[in-house]
Amino acid sequence: MKYVKDLVDGESVNILLAVRKKLGLREYRSKFGKYFVLEAGDKTGSILVKYWGSDEKLTEELYQSIKEGDVIEVKGTYQKDNTPYISVDSEYEDLEIVKNYSPERFVPTSENISRTMEEMYRIIEKVEDVHLSKLLDSFFSDENFVEEFQNAPGSSSGPYAYIGGLAEHTLNVSKLCDRISKIYSLNRDLLLTAAILHDIGKIEAYEVDTSIKTRDSAKLLGHTVLSYNMVEAKIREIVDFPQTLKEQLLHAIISHHSPIVDNVPQRIRTKEAYILFYANMLDNSLKEFEMEGEEWAYSRRMGREIYLGLEQE
Repeated sequence: MKYVKDLVDGESVNILLAVRKKLGLREYRSKFGKYFVLEAGDKTGSILVKYWGSDEKLTEELYQSIKEGDVIEVKGTYQKDNTPYISVDSEYEDLEIVKNYSPERFVPTSENISRTMEEMYRIIEKVEDVHLSKLLDSFFSDENFVEEFQNAPGSSSGPYAYIGGLAEHTLNVSKLCDRISKIYSLNRDLLLTAAILHDIGKIEAYEVDTSIKTRDSAKLLGHTVLSYNMVEAKIREIVDFPQTLKEQLLHAIISHHSPIVDNVPQRIRTKEAYILFYANMLDNSLKEFEMEGEEWAYSRRMGREIYLGLEQE
């Protein structure tokens, strides 16, 4: 079955799409009856679906039965207009809700998660401090945690909004911090541990089905607090974990969005926390330059258009 990006103008299509938005039930201008419009998509893109009803009551009932997040099987005709859409004529084409589907069709998945995790473990092995090493081991020797970590998205939208995005972002931030630690005098083990654990609360922050949704806990507390709570709980299980080390680690985690977010619990006060903030921001920002599409694209993070460049022929 094709994806949105594979559709060809004028062809008949049979495609599974997740409903992103319901755009309204409308009356025909020149005849009796109603039609409706949906925005739907898969992991390759979004498209409009226009359902042209012949029976007003049945059209209304179908529209009311569809909810955002539902998966629909669409049999219609693809029209590559200024705004591409799939036209569904109810006389001889069809649209129905389906219950059996793979979420991976609708949410992108990293193709390199095994390699990413191998590199993550190599970074973890670099931490020599006995207490920090025990802390990392308490997470990454837990098979359930590792499964959740490597399958978690890095965000609900944007560059890391895909399964495996959290692990890829964490690895990039950790590698940046590792490089910086070779230039400046600082607590390398503390910085690496903070980098590895700074976003682990995101495994509790998102729910993945046909889209990535932010859970209420993340909306109310934020992923930094969720990360803080998870790390603090594990530290309490480690005998004689130094208080100063605990405070500096938790400080780096809780403040890693500090200079750009007004409502963070604490402002940056240590060298390691400062480096973590910039490594995190640098990776998130540079990832936006890997977006596919036109030569220029709008970056919400930067608040301006950014130049993506053109592929060399």
